[in-house]
Formats: sequence, structure tokens, C-alpha cells
Amino acid sequence: MLIIEDTDLKPGRFCSSAVTIGNFDGVHRGHRALLEKLVERAQKTGGPGIVITFDPHPLRVLNPSRCPPMLTDFDYKAELIGALGVDVLVRARFDRDFAAQTPEEFAAEVLGKKLGAAEVWVGPDFAFGNGREGDLGLLSKIGKKAGFAVHSFEPFLLDGERVSSTAVREAVGRSDFESAKRLLGRPYEIHGVVVKGRGRGKNLGFPTANLLPRQEAVPGNGVYAAWAFTCGKRLMAAVNIGPNPTFGDGGVNIEAYLLDFEGDLYGQPLSLVFVSQLRGEVAFGSVEALVSHIRADVARVRETLSALAEEN
Repeated sequence: MLIIEDTDLKPGRFCSSAVTIGNFDGVHRGHRALLEKLVERAQKTGGPGIVITFDPHPLRVLNPSRCPPMLTDFDYKAELIGALGVDVLVRARFDRDFAAQTPEEFAAEVLGKKLGAAEVWVGPDFAFGNGREGDLGLLSKIGKKAGFAVHSFEPFLLDGERVSSTAVREAVGRSDFESAKRLLGRPYEIHGVVVKGRGRGKNLGFPTANLLPRQEAVPGNGVYAAWAFTCGKRLMAAVNIGPNPTFGDGGVNIEAYLLDFEGDLYGQPLSLVFVSQLRGEVAFGSVEALVSHIRADVARVRETLSALAEEN
């Protein structure tokens, strides 16, 4: 899949394209249904299937306090979109200038001239242009003049309920990993790189990999059983999310104790696939009590994940 910046788009580079536009955060089952339709239509139009996605999320620029935590960073989102057979991903760098475009400027110039759209596929709630002035009706009107047809893709329903990025975030936030998996069509993962921590885990006998995540949506504070993927291996992991209340730390940390692993992971990529929450956040009265509970947590992780491995 070709990834191109919106500033690098030139008239005439593409023609007969099937195009869709959106944030596509999480690339959930609803997104996938739309993207699969796009790929199918591109085969009919004879041009590329093109996805325009915004980076950062428009609310990050226009109203930061309302911007939700992202389920995927740009690179992971691009990987998921490319796996569905999309030909071109346009990275629209969203800023105040981009937001100031009129609906007519965006639709006629970007969709019509620069992307050579034959068809544009959007959701029924689609809005675009300065102040979100443009809607599906205006896009269709502009499309008739610019030479592309506009199609509305109905929301994807699962057991009668609409699949959305918001629903996935809510499931992740309440540590409901089965619901998140059902909505995404795959397990929810956190990707990042291992960074140096305070070294307390090592001193307690449970050295942890401290993860700096690439995305923002993470489960709530507590201890979890998870699969860890790093250095070409799948490992069992006991993961703690949150501050360290026993030591009075603030902030949010993601620390993974990898079972049956020894080695230096600083600077290495690490992915975590969460399976279940073992317990909530607890402040222990002593280091000894903390160590005792960590041992119990690790035993439960091994039991939980060993049972899953046998089932699969």
C-alpha cells in the first residue's frame, strides 16, 4: 500500500478512484466492512482504492478537551488498513489551515482533481469542510459537477447495535476484553517500546518491562493477565497499569513482568494482548505484602494463560 502525504497530491496522478474518508481509529469491524466495500468498488471502477485519514484527530486541533484517547496510532492504523487490500492511504495532516477549507474546495480540488475519484463512499453522518458545513447532500451535489458519484455506507450493526470506536474505547476502559475483541474482530493490543523504569520490580524479584505505548486508550488501573509479544516470542505476562500506590507514585505506568524470560529489552518493541483483569489497584501496607500478592498474581496468570493455550 502506498502511503502519501496530502501535501504531495498532484492533479492527474490518480484516476477512476474509489475513495473514502474518515478517522478509522481502531479499524474496527464497521471500518473493515466499509474498506472491504471500497476495495471491491475499486476493482469495478478500474482505479485504486484510496483512504483519506486524518492525523492528528481533528478534535485534537479544534477542541482538545473533547478529543478521545486513540485506539491506534497512525502506523498501526496504516498496517491494519493495508492488510485489507487498500491501494493508497492519504495522510491528511489536520491543522487550522486544513480545517479552514470550504466544502467545495475540499471536494472539488482534493477528491475530484487530485484523487481522480469516480466514487466516494462515506457514512451517513459524514460532515466536512470549514465548520463541518458540508454534508452528504452537498457532497453529492459537488460530485455531480466534479464527475464522481457519492454513496452512503450504512452503519455496521452487531446484534442490532452500531459498532463504533467509542464503543471499543468504552469496552477497553472497563477492561471488557471480550467485548472489545468482538467489536474489533481481533484482540485489543497495546504497542510500544520498552523504556527504563525505577528498577523496583527487579529489586523485588520481578523485573518488569516498562512500556511507553504508541496509542492512548488503555485499560483502567489494575493487574492483568496478558500475552506479550517481543523478540519473535509470545510470552505470558502479568501487567500492572497505574501508579504504584504502595510507594506513593503518581502518573500512569504500564509494567509487564514476562514469565520465564531473562534478557534486556530496553529500546525493543513490545506488544501486549490483554486477556483478563486479575484485580484492581491496591495499596499494600508493606513491601512484604506486595511481594506476596505479586507471587499470587503471577501464579494466576500462569494458570489462566496455560488453560487458554491448551484450549487453542
